[in-house]
Amino acid sequence: MRVVAIVVLIAAAAAELPAWAQPPGPVDIRGHWAEDRIQFLFRRNIVDLFPDQTFHPDEQITRGEFIKWLVLSSGLPLRPGRDVTFGDVPPAHPLFPFIDAAAAFGLLPRTPNFLPSEPMRRADAVVLAVKALGYASEASGLQSWPLPYDDTALLPDLTRGAIAIVLVADPPLLQEPLALSFRPSGPMTRAEASSLLGLGLLAAEQGLRLQYTVPVTRGADLRIEKRGVLHTLPVWRVQIGAFVSEENADRLADSIRARGLPAFIDFQDGYYKIRVGSFGTVVEAMLAKEQLAADGFPTWVIQTVPDFDALPGPFRTAALIVDRRAGLRIRPASGDGQRMRRMRTSEIARRTGALAATNGGFFGTSGDPLGCLMVAGEIFSEPDPQRSCAGFTDDGVILFDRVHFEASVTTPAGNVSIDGVNRDRRADELLLYQPSFDQSTHTNAFGAEAVISGGVVTAVIDLRGNAVIPRDGFVLSGHGRSRQWILQMLQPGTPVSVTLRFAPESGDARWEHVVHAVGGGPRLLIKGQIAGSEGLPATLVEHRHPRTAIGVLGDGRILLLVVDGRQPPHSLGMTIAELAMELQRLGAVEAMNLDGGGSSTMVVAGRIVNMPSDEAGERPVASALVVLPPQSGGDRYPSARNLRASSGVSISRARSGGISTVATCVGYVAMTCLAP
Repeated sequence: MRVVAIVVLIAAAAAELPAWAQPPGPVDIRGHWAEDRIQFLFRRNIVDLFPDQTFHPDEQITRGEFIKWLVLSSGLPLRPGRDVTFGDVPPAHPLFPFIDAAAAFGLLPRTPNFLPSEPMRRADAVVLAVKALGYASEASGLQSWPLPYDDTALLPDLTRGAIAIVLVADPPLLQEPLALSFRPSGPMTRAEASSLLGLGLLAAEQGLRLQYTVPVTRGADLRIEKRGVLHTLPVWRVQIGAFVSEENADRLADSIRARGLPAFIDFQDGYYKIRVGSFGTVVEAMLAKEQLAADGFPTWVIQTVPDFDALPGPFRTAALIVDRRAGLRIRPASGDGQRMRRMRTSEIARRTGALAATNGGFFGTSGDPLGCLMVAGEIFSEPDPQRSCAGFTDDGVILFDRVHFEASVTTPAGNVSIDGVNRDRRADELLLYQPSFDQSTHTNAFGAEAVISGGVVTAVIDLRGNAVIPRDGFVLSGHGRSRQWILQMLQPGTPVSVTLRFAPESGDARWEHVVHAVGGGPRLLIKGQIAGSEGLPATLVEHRHPRTAIGVLGDGRILLLVVDGRQPPHSLGMTIAELAMELQRLGAVEAMNLDGGGSSTMVVAGRIVNMPSDEAGERPVASALVVLPPQSGGDRYPSARNLRASSGVSISRARSGGISTVATCVGYVAMTCLAP
């Protein structure tokens, strides 16, 4: 189960009283280093005084009392239930409501006992405070951050990361007298607890930010930023499966409702997801999950909030800034490099030897890329003329444009247009299938297919489908009118040439030098100004989702940005307009949206540095953008300058003054494939 964090809710009951109505403060904190923070929590009715109006700032705070202060400062509601979570905290215990609330909202793990009267350890207090703010997920990224203490080196990674968060956060949440040691196992005092929780509450109200930069290699830096906290309580739901078929989802949802459980269907990222319940605590959701899982259903517990698109945060971004002048190269990569099969971004990064990677363009549920995809000169998928495409020239310049697909096949009898590449064949279409698609075309029997090897037709197959694709050639597949053309014009021995071309809508001549391309949309920035939505549905444009984008900064450096989303209180995601403004804030002047949602993933040095939103974890994708080290000697991902087709047959650009003698149909932006 995904780790559940909690939110800071600024409750109306926690508002400060007017000065005339405030009770007198503690009499024993004057001049104490934590005086102002103790007074702040006292005025908020979060901390209590002893009967003699003293606070005892330097006394130890117990685990139970710390949890009470934490629950009150976080604004968590107390539950009416009396279920015992810990064996040593019965309902009659004076701190039971607070400890129960902390457990119900996911702050405390399930253990046999809680030990409420034991001293609260300093390290444990910091971890709990960070978790309550919704920043616990950042601890893994800061686990190696240099801490200014002589006794933290042997702490667990996530504990070191939590200590780094309270030090690095803006404003800092740990402001204590200078000391060489942190004393992680030492007891926390009431003053230290007041300081930690008081600063956390102030930061939540006035704006909390965590920002740090990690050098990746010469010419590449990773910048992590998280802003804000969640100012409302989430609800928990149980998700059951994800279906391509709405009918199948409806059938299962009906069976869940028949059991007396509220169930609805949420269409997200091309899948119909069944969501059950609207639980006020994670404990209630976990009980429902266990009941459904016992019946064999695949289940996950997820969080959401009712006013997702109206909240001021939190937002969490991972920005990779790459300087191509350092020799680093950015280019797309297909799923497994040979077939049109989806792979996780982390797997693509590992396969290509990438320093870093993000997910790439959109794709269908079958794994078919949607929009343009060109890898090292080979066109894997034709562009959608209504959507933007990012092209990468042979010297690393990135161009953005809407691109049209111009493709034709030439035989001794003349030319005919090709409708698409490496995708499902539709009515009357003529499709081109290359070895990069798969071992065979996966077409149905309602068409004809011509197998071309070495630039010559070797077989014509009618009403059978699924022809084998030769490694040194391709297959032309036609339905309806295109089927008739194949049967009439192609027979074994017929020479065939194919020309493929990406034509930019702007007419920018630099596209003639593009050797890689990936589709996306909409265009986000043009010359520093926010662009339009390219007719995408409002659900994708105006609602917050996880996002991935590529941009170019004013100084020519390249920006890869991933925004986490759908995970309160970690990050809500962004609308397209918010994403464009975020890119402007980071200095981008040109930018394009890539696939997002559950696909949004960034991998750096073999580690995922964001939190993908899919319930099952990192999603397999059809393409990725990989950042490769400077080229030297061999290249596991060869440059298109000296590309050879997998069969060993040479390829060449189309030229205005004539056509080079080539074979097969892999190409650059303008490529002709002729019989030798």
